[in-house]
Amino acid sequence: MGRRGGAGQYKEQHQAQLDEVADAAYRGDWTAVLAAVEKSPGLVNTRRTGGRSGWAPLHQAAWHGAPGAVVRQLVDAGGWRTLRAADGERPVDVATRLGRRDLVPLLEPEPVHPLQDRAQRAMEQYLHALVRIRTADFGVELKLNLPQIGVLTELPDGKLWFAVPGMYGGFAIVLEEAATSPRLRVSSHCRVVGYSGQTHHITADGCALIESGW
Repeated sequence: MGRRGGAGQYKEQHQAQLDEVADAAYRGDWTAVLAAVEKSPGLVNTRRTGGRSGWAPLHQAAWHGAPGAVVRQLVDAGGWRTLRAADGERPVDVATRLGRRDLVPLLEPEPVHPLQDRAQRAMEQYLHALVRIRTADFGVELKLNLPQIGVLTELPDGKLWFAVPGMYGGFAIVLEEAATSPRLRVSSHCRVVGYSGQTHHITADGCALIESGW
């Protein structure tokens, strides 16, 4: 069997790193989780690719009843308190359900850009449809953990990069005018396909292509 190329090897190593963090959080090994997050902060919101629960480290911390200091460190590292699992639960919902009263205040979301529930749900449906269509165009067949608009509401700049394995690119998602006329500006591209860039505006009423071919 031939040796795998550098890109494939990097992809495998990155996936292994994600799985290691997910496994450590599942076991409640917070020393390992925090060490990995300190080295690579982006791992703080790791969800297992193809996993059924959709739990990130903060969900696991709520379930295990992790020490408050651990939860604070995960939040301070950028852990998303608005992130919903496959069943719709946020970390605070898990803590509430299990009676982890000391963790509830630490896990309560603090949105910087509040959105009405209806607008958030509608825009997220259009966003997910756009991601599915665009990734299918580039032959991506992976089951993706799709981006959640709720996360944008707690990010100071309202911006999120959603990288897609196998697409050689992804989606830059920006929440604009949240307080008045909320919309998403979504720019997507594939680095290895020339002029593949597209920009869409998404509101609660629909999705519109505003620029393409960049």
